[in-house]
Amino acid sequence: MGADAVTVVGGGIAGISAALALADLGSKVTLFESRAHLGGRVASVRHPRMGIEIDNCQHAAFRIYDRFFQLLGRAGAQDIVRIQNRTEIPFVSPEKKVFASLRTGRLSPPNHMMTSMMRFPYLSMKDKLAMRKAVKAFAAEDDEGQWQLDDITFEEWLESKGQTPRTIERFFGFFTLAALNLNISEASAAQGVMLFRNGLFGARDAFDVVAFSQDLGKAMNGSLLTALKESGVDVRTSSTVKSVAKDHVIVENQRIEHDHVVIATPPHLAARLLKPTHSALSEKISALEYRALIGIHAFYRGSRLPDDFHFAAMIDEPLIQMIFNRSHELDEPIKDGLQWVSVPVSRADDYLNLSDEEIMAELKRVLECLWPEKSEVELVDHLIVRVPKATFAPTPGSSKNRPLVDSAGQGISLAGSYTMTGWPSTIESATRSGLTAAARVHNVTWDCDDLWPDWPISPKRDDPDWKVI
Repeated sequence: MGADAVTVVGGGIAGISAALALADLGSKVTLFESRAHLGGRVASVRHPRMGIEIDNCQHAAFRIYDRFFQLLGRAGAQDIVRIQNRTEIPFVSPEKKVFASLRTGRLSPPNHMMTSMMRFPYLSMKDKLAMRKAVKAFAAEDDEGQWQLDDITFEEWLESKGQTPRTIERFFGFFTLAALNLNISEASAAQGVMLFRNGLFGARDAFDVVAFSQDLGKAMNGSLLTALKESGVDVRTSSTVKSVAKDHVIVENQRIEHDHVVIATPPHLAARLLKPTHSALSEKISALEYRALIGIHAFYRGSRLPDDFHFAAMIDEPLIQMIFNRSHELDEPIKDGLQWVSVPVSRADDYLNLSDEEIMAELKRVLECLWPEKSEVELVDHLIVRVPKATFAPTPGSSKNRPLVDSAGQGISLAGSYTMTGWPSTIESATRSGLTAAARVHNVTWDCDDLWPDWPISPKRDDPDWKVI
């Protein structure tokens, strides 16, 4: 029998997932969020001059995010995403103006990407032939064995598998940077192997790209908030939890009693709440590192990118790593006549001190290289969003500092993408952590690789209830 009254601290994806699952399991749930709105680190920001709410950064998702899709289905929020019906990841070299795509072929996994990989113009034949050895090495690993690699870098592991420097930089390095928010030279091999085993070289549809057709932060405070309230969750925003114990929390100056508490905050805040009573655990969590993200948002009067262009990864560009036509993804235009160009900058720590002018000059340079015929299109406004503590960093050896859901003992559960879900810092990891916490509170035996019971199943290709890009 689970706890009757449960407090959830934190209104991000982990906290929302935990609260909704707990309510479905019969708990009386109170969710506290210190900000005025839900969303956590995927919250929207308000453009100070244009007066619009936009995602703080370009959000990434893939069809493999099964538990996140279940959350959207449970909240009736399927309409906020569009999904590819065939994996296609475009790349371009601004210097050479050469476009090419990695896409699903006819071969069976893990070789289903091999045909397009063999045609990839940014690698030599020697590079490509060596990649076949890496694909076999990924397939040879298992869930338990991959975590034995946590003390070395992913770059070192790839080198041991005969991968060339160019392949490591242009192929494996790009996906590692985008998915782990880390350079390949500082990423745990365990997490890198997991990424490719389960993602690009996993199921045929695993890496189908997901686009958000609405502002994700808006959806968190729309359909997801509605689902919480309809389930009986007492959502209290602008409410800061000062301290946590297994039988109560202190919110402002008020004592709120409960049978169980779920701490679903970023690691530095969880460590702060745990420190008075769980100092060793707090110190362990505090040892986890962060990495930054930057979101570049540029608004043009007219089409600065071709209207049918969706996104592409940039070859050999350290700052302008990817370019998205955000207007191409949206159900409705951001404003009449404006095109929204979005650039996510991963592992952005080295660029946080660049001025807006320096960042926008780099974007202008790349756009003029690729589409010089559109250089006269007017830039109306821009917004640079800097997020210093965007994600935890799965560096070598970091897994030992990632706590389990029950690490704080009886009456307290932990949730958040930094907990030991086996995943990097993603919205999928956050969702899994919240559901794992709910299962623990109710003594439910559940493996986070399984679908959450009684919630809608995640979409397969050609599912009529989900929109296609």
